[in-house]
Amino acid sequence: MKICIISNSHPTNDVRLYYKLAISLAKQHEVWLITTNGVVNATANPYQMVVNSESPWRALRQLHAAVKQLKPDLLICVEPLTLFIARHLKKKLHCRVIFDVHEFFADAYAERFPLLLRYPAYISYLSVLKRLQSIADGVWSVNSEVVKQLLGKDRAKRSLVLPNYPVKNVWDYACDVPGSLAQICEMNFDLIYTGGLTADRGAFKILKLASLLKHEYPMLKILVLGKFFSPEAENEFNRGTNDYNLNAVIYYQEWIPAEKIGLLLKRCRFGLWLFNPRNRRLKLSTPLKVLEYLSAGLPVITTKSPLMKALIEHNGLGVLCAYQARQMAAATIKMLRMSESEYAQMSQKCLKMSAERFNWEALEPQIFASLDRIMAK
Repeated sequence: MKICIISNSHPTNDVRLYYKLAISLAKQHEVWLITTNGVVNATANPYQMVVNSESPWRALRQLHAAVKQLKPDLLICVEPLTLFIARHLKKKLHCRVIFDVHEFFADAYAERFPLLLRYPAYISYLSVLKRLQSIADGVWSVNSEVVKQLLGKDRAKRSLVLPNYPVKNVWDYACDVPGSLAQICEMNFDLIYTGGLTADRGAFKILKLASLLKHEYPMLKILVLGKFFSPEAENEFNRGTNDYNLNAVIYYQEWIPAEKIGLLLKRCRFGLWLFNPRNRRLKLSTPLKVLEYLSAGLPVITTKSPLMKALIEHNGLGVLCAYQARQMAAATIKMLRMSESEYAQMSQKCLKMSAERFNWEALEPQIFASLDRIMAK
């Protein structure tokens, strides 16, 4: 069977699309991953194809042409806009369609608007998205809340939850150190944050946390690895680093290829996920960063939420704290004061939990079973 995975924003070496979905599906089928940027591979399955485009909207025509030429038996759409391609080609190609939903699209869209307009924007976007996704024969999603929002009562028949679990033993391989990382890969860090850098993702809480800890821990080192979502946020972060006199504490590294993150995780002791619990989509999502921390043996310091309580606190994989700088500092000090034997025990528990439960390979039987049901329709 031939499968096409299409995206108008993700690169062809995206972690979920290539290292998880494409590689898993390629174990039984011919897989083509087609996006607007990234690595090109026309020699080995899963194949990677890049179309030239100046915008996500203009990419649709070229993605459409590529899918039409390949004539897949199954089309996997990643973003809502790519569902327009599925709507146009499904009958022509007689193919099945899966919508792989990575996030709360309606919530993310509504956050762009002033507070009073957010709910109308949310309802409008969600209603359009519900109509668009009806073209799909199945919906795969990163968590049950996304499915519930999108499908409602119909979710049991058409959905499959595929959390963004890391690939098993994802960091247990030799990896060349790029020249740009050579210096930082020789250092050790107490704390690390990976991911997008915004206020709601705790970028500025990290600065306040560092300012509270630096007097008791003058040798403290925090690695911040990620990308700022806006120049204003980056400027504010840099000002805060200077104002709090944290230039010897905070080490910032721009985003690097996914396969290189393990190089830096191995240099750290604890992972940070200090999200704003008022942000619904952050509170209800299990971020890949947390699962990657666990797969590297890093206990997690995170904001309190029912999800984090069930994952981190219940399993003894770290500590929870309120979304307040002083509470975060108290929780972090508790972790930093652990003895070497206590830390080793918790780190091993993180590794064991990741290897036994939170890994992508454990989901593969469900993937192929769902695929069989969809193709049998």
